[in-house]
Order: sequence, then C-alpha cells, then structure tokens
Amino acid sequence: MDYTNLIWAAVALGCGLLIGEIAGRLLRSALGSSSSASFRENAPTIARLVFWASTAVGLVLAIAVIDDAALEELGQRLDDNLPSYLIAFLTVIAGYAVSVVVAAMVGQSARKATGIRQRGLERALQAAILATAIVVALTELGVESSMLVVLLIVVVGTPALAVAMLSAFGGREVAMQLAAGRALRHQLRAGRRIVCGDVAGRIVVVHATAVELEDDDGTRHHLPNRTLLDQGFRVDE
Repeated sequence: MDYTNLIWAAVALGCGLLIGEIAGRLLRSALGSSSSASFRENAPTIARLVFWASTAVGLVLAIAVIDDAALEELGQRLDDNLPSYLIAFLTVIAGYAVSVVVAAMVGQSARKATGIRQRGLERALQAAILATAIVVALTELGVESSMLVVLLIVVVGTPALAVAMLSAFGGREVAMQLAAGRALRHQLRAGRRIVCGDVAGRIVVVHATAVELEDDDGTRHHLPNRTLLDQGFRVDE
C-alpha cells in the first residue's frame, strides 16, 4: 500500500476542514457586525454552509489523491443522475424557504396571542417542514419512502409534538395572565396601595402578566394578574 497517497489525502481533507473553519469564523464575525438584522441572524447558518462546502472540496481532493478511478466513477454517476440530484436539491431549498415563512407566520400569531415569542414552537415547525422536504428529496433519489417516513416520525415527529404541546400550554397560561391584566387595567396604577390576601404594598410597576408591589419594609412582591382577579384585592389610595 502506498502510504504517501494516504498522507496527502489526509492533508487535503485537513486543509479543507481548516480552511472551512477559518473562513466560517471570519464570515460569521463579519456578518455578525453587519448593520442588517437579517445578516446577523443568518450568520451562523451561512458560516456552517461555508465550512461544509470547504470540507466537501477537501474530501473530493482526498478521493482524487487516493484513487482517480473512484472519482471518475463518481463523476459518471453524477452525470447519469444529475436531473434527480437537482430536483432533490431544489426540493430541500424550497422546503427550507417554506419552513422559514410558515414558522415566522405562526410565531407572529402566537406572539400576538400570548405576548411573548414562542421560539420552541417556531423551531419545531421549521424542523418538521424541513425534514419532510428532505424525505421527499431522498425519495426522489430512490431511497425507500416507507423507511424514511418511519424515521421522520420517530426523529422529528415526537420531539416536535412535545415542544409544540409545551409551548401551547405555556402560551395558554401567559394568555390567561394577559387577559386578567386587561380586565384589571383601569384599577391598577403605579402609586396605588393595594391589599391582596396577606400581601399589602404600593404598586411600583404594572407588568404585562403581574403587578410589582413594595411593602412598608421595602420588600418587592410580584402578584400574578390571575391571583388578583381570583382572590380579589382592596385598593387603599
């Protein structure tokens, strides 16, 4: 066995990894300091794409060093199946675009309903849609669809359902607090003194979901809006 070729192949792969890591970090730093919010948000994704692209180039060079015939055979396969590969690639790209749009729309709706951004729900939806697109793309490439569907359900479906349920229950509680705050908004003003159960103090800040009180000792208390609405309170001007 010619170990020289193996050494050069390892060098090619290592260079691809190193260049990808350096280029990815530089690009992430440049985009992270950009004035555009879109660039800053997508900086990690773009950096990862650069890293894996450089790694792929290093891997191709490593294969070429070890066995030219294998690379030629790979090129022949790519040439024979290029339409299928392009369709699969476009499917993944379209799936990613749809996942971003749908996650943003659902996230905005959830934010309007609960008052907070449901990042877990957005990520779950985006992951589920993107995974579905990947399954369709792999099916286009000839992979058995039944196996992919089972894998999709196990790997993506269960965590996505769990995150969505947790987000929904958490959002419902926040929505209840917000609704109670709207019902009490005319009675709660900063500077008023209220008594609710064993807690008495002057209102310092009226938050979206709770009221912050300061008692005579200077201790701060946070009373949820639902507690005020359910237990009742007395206002002492």
